[in-house]
Amino acid sequence: MSLKDEIIKESKTFVRQNRGLKLDRDQKSAFNYLSPRPTSEFMDCAQPFTFDQYSHCSFGCSYCFSFLSKQNNPTFNKMLHAINPKKFAKAMEGKGGPREKALYDCFFKQRFIMHWGGMADPFCNFELANGVGYEVIEMLSEEAYPTIFCTKGSAAYTGKYEKLFVKNAHNKNFIFQVSIPIPDDKLARQIEIGVQSPTKRLRMLKHFSDMGYYTVLRLRPFIIGITDVGLDELLEKALKAGIKAISTEFFIMDSRAGDAMQKRFEWIGQLTGIENIRQYYRILSPKERGGYLRLNRLVKERYIKKIFLFCQKHKLIFGCGDPDFKELNTSGTCCGPPAVYPANPELTNWSKAQVAWFLRDARIKYNRNGYISHFQFNKIYDTEASPFLIEKRFGTDHVGVVSKPLNERHDVTYLDFARNVWNNLNSPGNPRNYFHGKLMPVNIDKDDNYVFKYVPSEYETQWAKEGIDLTEKDFDDGTKKKHKKAGKDN
Repeated sequence: MSLKDEIIKESKTFVRQNRGLKLDRDQKSAFNYLSPRPTSEFMDCAQPFTFDQYSHCSFGCSYCFSFLSKQNNPTFNKMLHAINPKKFAKAMEGKGGPREKALYDCFFKQRFIMHWGGMADPFCNFELANGVGYEVIEMLSEEAYPTIFCTKGSAAYTGKYEKLFVKNAHNKNFIFQVSIPIPDDKLARQIEIGVQSPTKRLRMLKHFSDMGYYTVLRLRPFIIGITDVGLDELLEKALKAGIKAISTEFFIMDSRAGDAMQKRFEWIGQLTGIENIRQYYRILSPKERGGYLRLNRLVKERYIKKIFLFCQKHKLIFGCGDPDFKELNTSGTCCGPPAVYPANPELTNWSKAQVAWFLRDARIKYNRNGYISHFQFNKIYDTEASPFLIEKRFGTDHVGVVSKPLNERHDVTYLDFARNVWNNLNSPGNPRNYFHGKLMPVNIDKDDNYVFKYVPSEYETQWAKEGIDLTEKDFDDGTKKKHKKAGKDN
């Protein structure tokens, strides 16, 4: 059996086995999935309040990082788990146990925007079979709670879901990120098994745009050799569908992947025309980032340039989740939500206590007047603005807790994790390594934390010579005053 046939057969079997899979409602453990929670990627994430209603997804996408993270879990694909909607309701009200009250104090009370769809799709076949998400959407709709949906699922605009979204469209409290990383329908069928075609997902974007919702083209993962084929046409079609933003991030290859995921990598390599994709990523990925292989800045520049210019031309928000070009974000967040949105200001209530917000400010200041910004730990990770950073109830949610002794796990906080990474120059997550020299240590502050400075890139000089505006003078989404205030002392 060829690798193509093996991967597609395996994915189709997975989708078929999971289609219609119902929760075992007689077992309490079926409703023990722990979500919402803060993301472990909070250090440069503007949407750290993440949510999934199910433990995994029913789709069979070959590039799925969620599959990668769960494939070695012995319970994966053995039993479907869901959140407890009653506990979710209590958290929104500030009732229930200590965890629910912590979620309320740190997020719900602040009306902090919730990102739905991190490790699973909100509208996959599991939702059609079980409807747990629908219960949550009803709660969010009743409270007009600001929420971002990240999805490929057709359930989002069918049946009772569509009726609910139509009924509540006037609140404009939902953002729809629709993932279309593969422009070609035929090619998508070989990689995104069980998912509706890119053409239908474009219709979904238009459907929600026409309702009056804020929509985002989620161009993730950007797979060189696949995503770029037909990219120009996809961008134009998405623009006609009414998008307000584009969010992109390049495909990542994790060297820790098991055999099942390694075969998926090989299959993607065949489709891109790369003979040995693992070797390709090893050679062209900065070693400082460890086993989490991201291609270097030079490989990705021309694609970022194309998307950035398209957004600039059409007054769209540009969002980049890739660390190499995160400074180009035009609203300080890689997911594409606005920094200013008069139709519903709550959609701008995302975290500024993260590096991406300050990187954008540093890029603008440098390209306006040559000013070199400095990054201080305590000014970025503002615990008053983001109290979840010091809430001990969330410490065990962070993936890094597995390295802690059992007697320390309930005392550690997200701020502790951040400080350890920030000050460890050997850590792949350290700003010097993660941003591959875009930030460099230059000093130690009074609290013994490194101070990093912004390092201009060659592309900034070259783009400026070509007449590309990196100061955002011609594209002001209303954030200039905010950035003046946020970047005054950094």
